[in-house]
Amino acid sequence: MDRVLVICLDGATFDLLDPWMASGRLPGLKRFVDEGVRGALESVVPPITAPAWASFMTGKNPGKHGVYYFVNRGFKSGEATFVDSRSRRGRALWHFLGEAGKKVLILNVPTTYPPEKVNGALISDFLTPPGRRDFAYPASLVGELEEKYGKYPLHLKTLTFSPGMSARNAQRLLKELRREARIKFDAAHYLLDKVDPDFCILHLLGTDRVQHELWSLFDPEHPLHREDMRRSCAESVIDYFAEVDGEIERLTSRFDEHATIFVISDHGFGPVRKVIDLNVWLLENGYIQIRTGARSRIKGALWKRGLTKEKVTRIALRTFFRYGAGIAARIPDASIFKSMLFLARHGDRGSLLFSFDDVDWARTKAYAPVGMGAIYINLRGREEQGSVAPGAEYESLKAEIVARLRTLEDPITGERISAEVYPREEIYHGPYLDRGPDIVFLPNQSGLFAGGMTGFFSNRWIFPNAAWPGHHRMQGILLARGGRCKRGARIEGARLIDLAPTILHVLGVSIPADMDGRVLTEIFDRTFVEARPVAYRPPEEDAQAALPFSQGEEGEVQRRLKELGYLL
Repeated sequence: MDRVLVICLDGATFDLLDPWMASGRLPGLKRFVDEGVRGALESVVPPITAPAWASFMTGKNPGKHGVYYFVNRGFKSGEATFVDSRSRRGRALWHFLGEAGKKVLILNVPTTYPPEKVNGALISDFLTPPGRRDFAYPASLVGELEEKYGKYPLHLKTLTFSPGMSARNAQRLLKELRREARIKFDAAHYLLDKVDPDFCILHLLGTDRVQHELWSLFDPEHPLHREDMRRSCAESVIDYFAEVDGEIERLTSRFDEHATIFVISDHGFGPVRKVIDLNVWLLENGYIQIRTGARSRIKGALWKRGLTKEKVTRIALRTFFRYGAGIAARIPDASIFKSMLFLARHGDRGSLLFSFDDVDWARTKAYAPVGMGAIYINLRGREEQGSVAPGAEYESLKAEIVARLRTLEDPITGERISAEVYPREEIYHGPYLDRGPDIVFLPNQSGLFAGGMTGFFSNRWIFPNAAWPGHHRMQGILLARGGRCKRGARIEGARLIDLAPTILHVLGVSIPADMDGRVLTEIFDRTFVEARPVAYRPPEEDAQAALPFSQGEEGEVQRRLKELGYLL
């Protein structure tokens, strides 16, 4: 019988896994390389959790499912709603499997809260608002699992601590990540017996978080590398991955040789040595204009002299996260939420520091909201105070900014900044193209992170990184073995959006014609490819309405993303 298992190691990269496999520390993953197929897996642009997993499950680019970041922006209102399962347009691959009579088990895949009815069982993800008990389908599974394993680890309590790096905080995080892995894998075994699925998918968040915080341990050239931290913690990080590897071996042993098993990541990882604040660059180049009132002029003058969020944040993070991470782990989620609710809801509004409050939007041409590499043109008719006319003026301005970003130089070193710069039409298409950024700027491969911070984070558009030493890269991992997979093969050109049609094909289910991904026939042996031609079905209209979180839920999710470091 055809069965498929997918294990998602969020953010996993061969850059770390390869040497650990070669040294014998990860025998389970090494078996995939020796007995199956390996290759890089290209993420979506930008390589961020929410759009990546929405693209994985739909087989579509963000222009068709409408998810570009953790938030959906309201251009006219200025408000942003956090994405959830109701925000995504297009149906997930497990719904097509369920319609075909296949049983499914969906465990912790991001953007699956609130849980949808499936032909089997579903446990939602870390974007579930803390305190909610409705994160499973059927709902009875929450109590059932927690009676056996204790509180289910949807959320991590250890706050981001890399600005106040210490061995104690690192070991605290690793202890929590080991618990997350143990319970999630134990629950998977229990639910495999209960559901007996044809398709099972399990997502692990910890592999992403540990690289964000501790990447510099394995990079002696990183400006945040500390030899004392490497000596005290590097082996513990490898031990954590070895434990995950052991859990993978234990889970895959439940599937016979006829099952096709994938280990994937939604994106890769790499070092971040410097940060680019796109809003400061846009300001310096005249695309953002500042109000002429006395208050804004004074705030701007102080900002130029060094009174910046960068300075305040560095001081706050180095003190609080050096001493406060352990304290926070003992405080109930609701109490932390109340203390941060004002900041979560109001952000820059009313800030005493130089911020978006000081922008003259009627004269501003472009800006960067919170996120990775996204620039929006202040388009008339779309934005609340749009200043750029649609058509020729819009296209000319967009082309001008793209050209300048492609020739950008580091003002300190004088070196050209190597980056991918995309006008949105080059990377997105579909009915929700208008929700996406007009330009995406990704210098990730150069060891840089670019984005909109909170207003004007620094008074320099490029500055040394002080927080997460590691961040996302475009190339994740793809490993596959069993079933009809080739043995000892390497492939190129696989994309995250190719997994949905490939999984449907393996399980004998026709593929909706509007999926952007393709079946990865190159991972299978010739006999299977010839015996099972790829079958398509007509595209299906999705009548699903996008319903936002309530205000309270939204504040809690925003707090959680701040703790994880995705929002400042």
